[in-house]
Amino acid sequence: MFRLNESALPADFHFPADLKELGYFINDQDQIRSIQNPDQPFNFFISKNERMNVMQREAHNTCIRANIQSRLLGSSLNLTPLPLGTPTTNPHIPIYTSTNISTSHRLIVYVGESWQDLGVFAWRIIGNDSIASGSIIDFVHTAQQGHENPAILIANTGQLLWYRGGQRAVTQTTWAALPRRTAVSPPMQIDEVRNRVEGNREPGEHVKYIFDEVIPKMCREDVKVDVIGMGDGAPEVVGYLRRNWEKWEGKVQAVALGTGFMWAKGEVGGEEKFRAFWGDVGSVQQRARAYIQSAEPLDMPLVGRKDFACNCYSAGEGEVLECIMPKTYKSMLKFFQLVDDVPGYRELAGIGGYELAEDEGSVEEVGF
Repeated sequence: MFRLNESALPADFHFPADLKELGYFINDQDQIRSIQNPDQPFNFFISKNERMNVMQREAHNTCIRANIQSRLLGSSLNLTPLPLGTPTTNPHIPIYTSTNISTSHRLIVYVGESWQDLGVFAWRIIGNDSIASGSIIDFVHTAQQGHENPAILIANTGQLLWYRGGQRAVTQTTWAALPRRTAVSPPMQIDEVRNRVEGNREPGEHVKYIFDEVIPKMCREDVKVDVIGMGDGAPEVVGYLRRNWEKWEGKVQAVALGTGFMWAKGEVGGEEKFRAFWGDVGSVQQRARAYIQSAEPLDMPLVGRKDFACNCYSAGEGEVLECIMPKTYKSMLKFFQLVDDVPGYRELAGIGGYELAEDEGSVEEVGF
């Protein structure tokens, strides 16, 4: 009987987390390109061996995550560990918070997709277009250019696994790319105690911690909150607000979603005041809107308003869900600014405009 010893199995692949050693550089258009062929973007398929491709990609992504973090920390953002007050050597989940979070009258909260790295919108846009446009860098800079310079909080629903060996939070994708005993060994098992962080074990719990702990403790008591929910982060944040509207009525000014789907009006549920805020026809608030995956031009109103919970607009992206946010964030920020500037703002049913509540004066329509 023959037996194959582990020592005879192929060693796991290793790539340095250094762009130059990987054969890439960042050009003056903020694009990642090959040193040998400056017109070629990052190439995932360097081998027929899937494990080699995955490990090369993770080394590349590690470099880009460091680049994004360095630039954001230089743009008035801080890394804040959760639970609050946790030393960074202990298990924690990092989020980004702006330096003015304790003083600003307004706060923009972004809840993204559960498979994305902190600060990343779409890796494919980072690879093809630019690092700034595919990450939150351009979004943060645009938001900070507003005349009020609102505070910013970037939640982290993706990196919810604590990698003890590296002392850092990682996504499921990174977990699958962690070093293994051999190139054919299975991934490390997830210990639901040691590899999780208290109060932030899964996306819904993380969203709850953001709203129950972070915002009340880090922001002004009278702060006005604008919320963005992207992808599977959208139902998480909407579900939390629906269940806890008595705490947030009067604090949350507006909600914008980026999603490839929308739930039926009856599924929004919750108390009457939340449904009124969300967009029940005839209500006095109607301060939510959704940007739906669609090939129609950006901001075009989409049919089906009476069947869904809020006004729906085209995201100008008909193929890939993760590409919605880079294309719609300017429209979302404009919507938030409009709600903040116009007392008594409410969405008109199915129209790209607004009207004032009856006690606020005349009705006006503005096209986008």
